[in-house]
Amino acid sequence: MDHHQDQRLVAAVAAGDEAAVAQALAAGADPDASAGQLRGSVLSEAAGSGRSGVVRMLLEAGAQLRTVRPHTPSALRAAVVGGHPDVVRELLAHGALAAQPGSTPSALTEAISQTSFQPGPATLQTLRLLLAAGATPGTTEEAPLISAIRRSASPVVLRILLEHGAPVDQRRSDDTPAVVLATRRGDHAAVDVLLQAGADPDARDPRGRTALMHAVERDERRVVAALLLAGAATDAVSPDGMTALLLAQGWQRQTVQFMLGERRVGLDNVQINRTAVELVPTGLRIAGDPQLFRLLASAIDIALDDLGEPEWQARTGRDPEVARAFAQRLRDDVVPAASGSWHELDATVDEFRSARSALAEIAYGTTPVTPDGSSRADIVDLLQELDRQPG
Repeated sequence: MDHHQDQRLVAAVAAGDEAAVAQALAAGADPDASAGQLRGSVLSEAAGSGRSGVVRMLLEAGAQLRTVRPHTPSALRAAVVGGHPDVVRELLAHGALAAQPGSTPSALTEAISQTSFQPGPATLQTLRLLLAAGATPGTTEEAPLISAIRRSASPVVLRILLEHGAPVDQRRSDDTPAVVLATRRGDHAAVDVLLQAGADPDARDPRGRTALMHAVERDERRVVAALLLAGAATDAVSPDGMTALLLAQGWQRQTVQFMLGERRVGLDNVQINRTAVELVPTGLRIAGDPQLFRLLASAIDIALDDLGEPEWQARTGRDPEVARAFAQRLRDDVVPAASGSWHELDATVDEFRSARSALAEIAYGTTPVTPDGSSRADIVDLLQELDRQPG
């Protein structure tokens, strides 16, 4: 072992200097030299940096594809994480898949993760290369389609996996179908991809609950719509006697009850067996620019003045005095954020719901006036933006 030449090789690889790499190797440097205590071999270093020419030279000099030292990345995994499809192609051509360690994550699972963490054409190309080469998950890992859904992967990733043979009704290791997993996450895009590819809309989880039942419980209306459009059975009954409609009634999901075909709905106290937990926050923080706070205040005043306090309370279920006081706070109590360029106001949920009710009356109700400088379309957009946010 020539320690001096090994150091020359490490420096040359780090610099991407192919001529210096060739000289060090010719002088006796070890092609499996360590690039650092936790960085793996020089081959892994070159692969992770996307230096395909250096990778080729090291391989021709006999560099090992397997992980030379414990707890360091293999060259293939380093290339996958780095998003370098040219290097991945080179390594695969030299048999890198067969040389992968049994530890997790596997190169394939890592590639799926990278499509979410570092999305771009290179990560998709890398994933395609691995699938075409026959890459498989580790023995303790979930199937690729399940891994992708768990990571909220883009629909294009799911389609690529399906194109390469992933079963559309793939199940997690506990026998939960992919469509149910996507439903529980509220991932309507993933649900749609699966359904369009032929997934069973009535597939049941180990408890006998269908995806529609889970979507209803979680008030995931876009998922409910996708499942119903795909023909999901509304009369399916779980082993514990639940139906989608019963679950909607038990959670008092009035809009979902209409979606399920009901024409008369209320707030009845229906006893059900729940599989979901719903958080009920008591306060929140609103962040934005001062003009947006003034717009919310104006919307409350306009809706209250147009409806009158008795009709406001009857239509919205909100205390008009709380609404009036909140409108004033929206004008007077907004302060600059301590660590940002926006402004903030802490509000109770009841206060915020008053503002939301006012926006809804202007957007969809009979109130004809809009706040100065805004159109009805602007109010609709703002209302939808608020409704998309958690809580």
